[in-house]
Amino acid sequence: MKPFHITRLKTSIGILRLTGELGNSQLRGGIIYHKVEVMGTDGWLELDLSSNSVKNALTQIEHVVLAHLS
Repeated sequence: MKPFHITRLKTSIGILRLTGELGNSQLRGGIIYHKVEVMGTDGWLELDLSSNSVKNALTQIEHVVLAHLS
């Protein structure tokens, strides 16, 4: 696993700050997120990683995150 920290990434779900680990990209779930924050009007807001809607949103942008890390 390779740790990563992205300080600012513009995606279809908003501007994000992400911290986590990148595993083997061939395995499903190759990205493990430790902390995900979205830029709100009052600054960074931490997202609940156990929420199904957040999990679905992160799945939708997985290709953007992988492209940024490669």
